Amino acid sequence: MQRPDEGYYIMYLRRSRADIEKEKYGEFNTLAAHEKTLTELAVRRNLKIGAIYRELVSGESIEERTEFKKVLEHIADPLCLGVIVHAVDRLGRGDPMEYGLILSSLQYTHTLVVTPNRDYDPNMTDDREQLKTQMFFSNIELEHIRERLHNGNIRSAKDGNYQGSKPPYGYDKVPYRAALVPNEKEAPVVKLIFKLASEGWNKGAIARHLNTSGIKTRFGYLWTAARIGTILSNPIYKGMVRYGYRRQQVVSRDGLKFVKKTTVSKEGQYVLEKGNHEPLVSEEVWELANRRAFEGVPVKRDRSIKNPLAGLIVCGKCGRALVRQDVKGKSGKHFPRLHHAYYTECQCKSISIAYVMECLCDALEDIAVDLETGVIRCGIDPAELEAVEHALAVEDKKLDKLIELFNADAINVYEFKERREASDKMVEQLRLRHEELTNKGVTAEEIIFSTHEALAKLRDDSVSAEEKNKALKTFIERIEYFEIDRARKNRKIELHVKLRGV
Repeated sequence: MQRPDEGYYIMYLRRSRADIEKEKYGEFNTLAAHEKTLTELAVRRNLKIGAIYRELVSGESIEERTEFKKVLEHIADPLCLGVIVHAVDRLGRGDPMEYGLILSSLQYTHTLVVTPNRDYDPNMTDDREQLKTQMFFSNIELEHIRERLHNGNIRSAKDGNYQGSKPPYGYDKVPYRAALVPNEKEAPVVKLIFKLASEGWNKGAIARHLNTSGIKTRFGYLWTAARIGTILSNPIYKGMVRYGYRRQQVVSRDGLKFVKKTTVSKEGQYVLEKGNHEPLVSEEVWELANRRAFEGVPVKRDRSIKNPLAGLIVCGKCGRALVRQDVKGKSGKHFPRLHHAYYTECQCKSISIAYVMECLCDALEDIAVDLETGVIRCGIDPAELEAVEHALAVEDKKLDKLIELFNADAINVYEFKERREASDKMVEQLRLRHEELTNKGVTAEEIIFSTHEALAKLRDDSVSAEEKNKALKTFIERIEYFEIDRARKNRKIELHVKLRGV
């Protein structure tokens, strides 16, 4: 919808969690119902609608609500007179920092809040206090709702009812009930996984078997050992209900963004009860499968680096690391190879480490020649560094002038915000470039010396893989691996070596 040339209003629609639960079972479309009510209100009062923002998530945090962030940007337009909402709490009921930001944004942009019950002018003392009070009590109500839901979920889980928002693989959720029923297509796959695990198959072998059989996960992905492990360790399949096992906690905050961490609760800190649903495997099969899949004899491992390219070489297509594995041949001899993650889009094959090291030596010899002849240049460019520093100083002066213009009412809020964002973006780009330039404190001579030193170590079989790895990391940032010819007898690869400071 295009913005009118005169004053207009915007509409913001957002569903609550309760609305989403009702919609799952086809009761009604909340956004459509609210939009109809608010549109009728706008027509009745002759309020021109310039834009409609429909929020499809229920997150209380502004960071999670992409449409509301657009609303906060939109109200900076002087022609935007107000925002029409179903209720004040639809704007936000998060913590004080968030609803404080919302109130400030409404106040300083002189934006009215229009609801079916009444209008609020954030620049009028009484209305502003009303907005503060409603958002404050909405936040308290939200905390109480969370606590009641959590306590109710605990009681329900202790009664054997499933409390997850999504059913686990192998089950369907019963509408309007905290109950599960077996899924006709997935349940047999779960039984097969436990059967194979109880027979001694490891998780990786089970994943490969399912993939080669054409069996996909619920959302069409390939199976991995981690997914198999998640299914095997879940007691839901032996008829148990588990609640509160994994908890998400806020560990820090960066502005409006919460940094969350998922932790696993200790035994006794979560609910584990016999469920009311039909188990897919017996308790004996579940225990046997888990014992064979997860329990093993502890082995003391050699922690020294065996791969000279550890932490350096990655797939050039997908960015995944290539790791060292020993492959046992028919004669019983071990051959070290670089392996890529299984079942990925790039389908990168394993390759002999010896061949990769040979190609790397050739590449390093070419790099040394290019450095010596000046084809590759490294180190700080004084002229570019000076130009970047000058540009940063100019942007700093521009920002001071912009603030002066805003304080003198020479420009409006919308123009100030637009020009400030452009300036901040430019400064960020200049600072990143300045950091790149100042990090290039290494000379071509130093890299040439390191290259020749590393080549000598790479070709010396008496030098350990750990020493070779340290030598390479002194001047190499990353090695990108590309397959050129995948034929078994004519393997060809290409290595892109990213040097430090170049």
